Amino acid sequence: MNKVKNRVVGASILIGDFLLFYISLYLALFIRKGGSPDIDLFYSLQAPFLYLFFIWALVFFVLDFYELDSFKKTVPFLRGMIVFSLIATLLGTFYFYFQPQLDVTPRAILFLTVINFTVISSLWRIVLLNVAGSKSFQKKALFVGFCKEMEEIIERESLDYEFVGIYTKDEVPKKVKEKIKVVDDIALAKKLLEKVDVLILSPEIKNDKEAVKKIFTSFSLNMKYMEFSSLYEEIVKKVPLRSLDEWWFLENISRPQRKMNDIISRIPELIVSLVGVIVLIFLFPFFALLIKIDSRGPVLYRQKRIGEKGKEFVLYKFRTMHYKENEKPAPWREEKDGEVTRIGLLLRNNHLDELPQFYNIIKGDLGFVGPRPEMSELSKHFEENIPFYRLRYLVRPGLTGWAQINYPPSKSIEEAEEKFKYDLYYIKNRSFFFDIVIIIKTIRAIF
Repeated sequence: MNKVKNRVVGASILIGDFLLFYISLYLALFIRKGGSPDIDLFYSLQAPFLYLFFIWALVFFVLDFYELDSFKKTVPFLRGMIVFSLIATLLGTFYFYFQPQLDVTPRAILFLTVINFTVISSLWRIVLLNVAGSKSFQKKALFVGFCKEMEEIIERESLDYEFVGIYTKDEVPKKVKEKIKVVDDIALAKKLLEKVDVLILSPEIKNDKEAVKKIFTSFSLNMKYMEFSSLYEEIVKKVPLRSLDEWWFLENISRPQRKMNDIISRIPELIVSLVGVIVLIFLFPFFALLIKIDSRGPVLYRQKRIGEKGKEFVLYKFRTMHYKENEKPAPWREEKDGEVTRIGLLLRNNHLDELPQFYNIIKGDLGFVGPRPEMSELSKHFEENIPFYRLRYLVRPGLTGWAQINYPPSKSIEEAEEKFKYDLYYIKNRSFFFDIVIIIKTIRAIF
């Protein structure tokens, strides 16, 4: 339900933006004229500006400005709007430079339109955030039972839920008690129910038949009940591992392969990768020469990784570290000063060391989007220590992924487990549109 709400909100923001684009253009003409604008000029500029508005909307999408959560924090929001203003002005300048057929070159109008829209759209989003995030639009929720992952939920400011308390007899950390009311008495819990719309059942309570029976005899059956794992996925965008069991697998993962989605994704992957390999052929001698001049050793770095269905394959990169013969790569090794070559640092900073992986994509070892493949030795270690880790092999690994854009590289089992939660969320919800979103967010992270 909240996914539908978020999509409606996103669509409303987009429609509002296009209205504000034209209002900003009209105001720019008004300011430029110093009074009533030239209506004929306004109409003549609508068509050329429309294409530019679509480009600006795409920039907003890259900056996550069609998600309410993205402008809850003031400083990142204002920083993003400044970035948008600079990009919009730059794109607009290039756009109109290649429009010689226009009778007017709207440099001043473009600049004023960008300024107007930046100010008005900021106010529009602040108003929408306050309306959508107001308590009248939030569902009041009570946790029944406690689990560690609840701390993540409580620390976040959810626009969809107001958490009124936790009913549990378990020990609850002090920092949680400071943020939310905790009761261990059924009578006090019933009192809280007077202002509650939904009960959220922890995994422990859900699996405890006696506890569930007590809840149903103590609380109203007219209440809406929700599993904690569903709430966790909705808010945090990852899967809590404690919710995993054979039934979860059958309900969420074990379903016919989405062949059409794979075909739709594979076609653009092959086209872009072929272009990438052609570019790589021309760049390879230049990069190879620089790598060889800078340090001794092979040009390409080869490493065995685990891919779809647990099959092993060789991943290719440009070598970026000093070569040490017969040295085995150590998992989670902290890089020491001087280990990365000068050319390697340049390649890494610009992600050019990843270019040879276009060959892996053409071979079918990789896709553009999917769980990032781990080293063979490391994967075996994770399989032994992280429950259901082999579910990762249900899909092709990717050049980028949901875990990569949400979590830094792991340096421990705990961190690898955290990334696995994001990978499971992707495996459960993957689609062509979701892949596009991840690719756009990756581009934003790179630049």
